[in-house]
Amino acid sequence: MSAADLWNGNFTPLPAILAAHAAERPEAIAVVNDNRSLNYRDFNALVDQVAASLQRDGVLPGQTIAICAATSTEYLATFLGALRAGVAVAPLAPSSTPGQLLTMLEDCAARIVFVDHDTVRPAGADAMHGKLVNSSVETPLLSG
Repeated sequence: MSAADLWNGNFTPLPAILAAHAAERPEAIAVVNDNRSLNYRDFNALVDQVAASLQRDGVLPGQTIAICAATSTEYLATFLGALRAGVAVAPLAPSSTPGQLLTMLEDCAARIVFVDHDTVRPAGADAMHGKLVNSSVETPLLSG
């Protein structure tokens, strides 16, 4: 099914639309953030990598992850990768206080919390529950 056909249906998950675009026009630019861009093929592969990593780490469809990070390509890939894996996403505002973050994390019962370096310091990573990971794909995962 083409990307255009998917748009015209009653409901199509965003990751399915992304995959269709990647199949139809892999070299077209999919994401631009700051001075970096990714084509549909590479961005779709990154989304697949996130989905597979969540499954590998035991996050089941219907469970929740949280993301507390600045806008980035990795943020978007993490969000869409979670959706591709059938996982719910709780986006948390980086401007939240540590107390607010703890309350939101308890409310959403996130299995994994994705944060970036700029968010970890002010939020107080040691106060957060669960497994903390860095949203950068080039940095090893940080267990918490």
